[in-house]
Amino acid sequence: MCGIFGGYNIRLEEAEEGINLIKRGNDGITITELDDKVFFAARRHAIKFSGNEEKLSGHSDQPYYSNDKNIALIFNGEFYNFADYKNQLIKENIEFKTQGDTEVLLKLYEKSGINFLRDKKIDSLYSIAVHDKKLNKIFIARDWPGRIPLYYYHEKGKFLFSSELKALRAINDLSLQNPIELEPGKVIEYDITKDELNVVSSYNLEPFFSKNSENIFKLGEELHKVLDESAKNRTMGDVPICTMLSGGIDSVLTTYYVLKNINFSEVNYQPTSYVFRVKNFDSIDVKTAQVATEGFKEIGLKLKIIEATEDQIVQDMPSIVEAFEMRQLKALSFYPLPIYWYLAPEMEKDGFKVTIGGHGVDELLGAYTAWKELKTSHEAQIKLRSRKAFINNIYNNMLKRASIIFMNRGPIEARFPFLNHKVCEFMLSIDKKWLHLNKENAKVLINLIDKNKNEKLSKIHGQLDMYINNPEKIDEKISPEELRDLKKIFWKFPLIVSSYFASENSFLKFDQVFNPKLRGQHGAGITSLEKDVVNKYAELGNTDTEIFKKMAHDIFK
Repeated sequence: MCGIFGGYNIRLEEAEEGINLIKRGNDGITITELDDKVFFAARRHAIKFSGNEEKLSGHSDQPYYSNDKNIALIFNGEFYNFADYKNQLIKENIEFKTQGDTEVLLKLYEKSGINFLRDKKIDSLYSIAVHDKKLNKIFIARDWPGRIPLYYYHEKGKFLFSSELKALRAINDLSLQNPIELEPGKVIEYDITKDELNVVSSYNLEPFFSKNSENIFKLGEELHKVLDESAKNRTMGDVPICTMLSGGIDSVLTTYYVLKNINFSEVNYQPTSYVFRVKNFDSIDVKTAQVATEGFKEIGLKLKIIEATEDQIVQDMPSIVEAFEMRQLKALSFYPLPIYWYLAPEMEKDGFKVTIGGHGVDELLGAYTAWKELKTSHEAQIKLRSRKAFINNIYNNMLKRASIIFMNRGPIEARFPFLNHKVCEFMLSIDKKWLHLNKENAKVLINLIDKNKNEKLSKIHGQLDMYINNPEKIDEKISPEELRDLKKIFWKFPLIVSSYFASENSFLKFDQVFNPKLRGQHGAGITSLEKDVVNKYAELGNTDTEIFKKMAHDIFK
C-alpha cells in the first residue's frame, strides 16, 4: 500500500513536492524520470517485503521495470491472490526476481496488456500506473469498488495522476476543483504523442445466482466459505493486523474470520480490536463490543476503547474535512470520519499497520436504518437495482473516508473482506425473499436457535412463535419497538444463517454473532454534536451540511 503521483510534462521539483504532500506511508519514497518529461513517484506503506534486504532497508522497489526497461509500473494497493498467478506464470517459463506482488502485475501486463485487469479472478485493491515506452502511453487504473482513491488531470499537453488531491498543489496554477476522480473499475489510456485520453472499463459488477439460492442453509454455508476465503486473503502480509469491533454482526463476523486465519502462536502480537466513542457518551457500540469480546475469550482478544471529548471533535472538524478530500461533502459521509481520525493514531502507536472492518454489508443487503438521505422503504432498498446502486457508489463515502483518513492519520491500511468482488457479486444475487420477516424465515431462525439450545435468544424465540401462529396479529402481542427490532433481524438474515456455520466447531458461539444491532457508528455519539458544530462554525452556514460543504469548498477551490 502506498501513494502514487506522476504524469507527463511535469518537472522534477513538482514530482518531488507532489509525492511529499501525499500522506500514505512512511517506508520510503522513490521519484523516477522514466522518459523525457515523464515522472513516476511512489510513497510506500510496507505491508509485505520482497526479501530480507528490502525489509532491512525499508526501501520500495517501485517503479518496477520490465527486463528491457520499456515498461515501468507503480502500484498502490494489495494483490491478495498474486501467488496463484505467479505459479501459473512460472509454469509458462516466466522467471521472477522478487517475492512480491508488484512484479506479478508487471508480468501480467507484459503478457496481456492493460486488459489483464478485466480478469475477475484477480482479488486485489489498487490504483496502478503503467508507462509503456514502445506505445508511448501512460495507463492509470482503479479497482472496483474504489477502495484506493485516484485523481487525474489533462489539459494542453499535460497529464497528471495522484492518490490525493492535495498533491496537485505542487503544480502551479492548478485549481483542485479541476482534477477528475477516476471512477472505480475504469482505465485511462493517455497517448503522449497525440495528447489524447481514452477511458475504458476494466470491471463491471455482475451478480451471479447461486445454484443453492432456493435453500437458505445451502446458501448460508456457501456464503460462509466465500467470506472465509476473502478474510484469509486479507490476513496476508508481514505486519500486525487488528480489527474494528462495534459489536454488530458485521464487525463480529469480520473479527472472527480474520482472527481464525492468524496463527497467534507464530506472531508476536496479541489479537486486538478497537471501538470508538465520544467521552462520557453512553455508547451502544462500546456495550455491544464488550459483550462480543466475551465470545473471543478463548483466543485472548483485547478490546481497546478509544475516546475523544466533544470539544476535541468539534475543534478538529476543519482538519478532518481537509484530510477527507471530498469536494462535495455530505452529512451522510461526514459523521463516521472522526472515528477513523482518532482510531488510526492509536492503532499505529500499538504497532499495527493494517486494520480490518465489516463495512459494506448494509449496502449489499439493503440493511439501512433511517438515514435522513435515504427516504426509500426497506422493501425498495432490498431490490437488486437499489442494492447494486448503493454498492457501486460506496466509494463516494465509506471507502474514501476509510482509506484517506486511516492513511493520513496512521498510516494504517484498511481492508474490508465483504467488499471482495466475489463476495459482493454473491451477496447481491441473494433473493430479496431472504431479507425480510416472513413465516419461512421465522421457522428457519427458530430451528437455528433450537439447534444451539440457546437460552439467551429465548425471548426472540417466543416472538417468532407468536408470529408464525398468527402473523396478522403480531402487533397486538408485542410492542411497536419489539416488532421493529424483530423485523430488523431479518435485514441481515443470510448473514445470520452463515454465522451458524461459522460457529460450528468453533470458539465463537452462535449467540455471540447473532445481534440485531445493525449500525454501530452512530452509536458512538458523534451525531449528538451537530448543535455544537453549528454553533462553532455558524459563519459558514446554518446547518451541519452547509458548514461541511463550505469548509470543503474553501479547502479545495
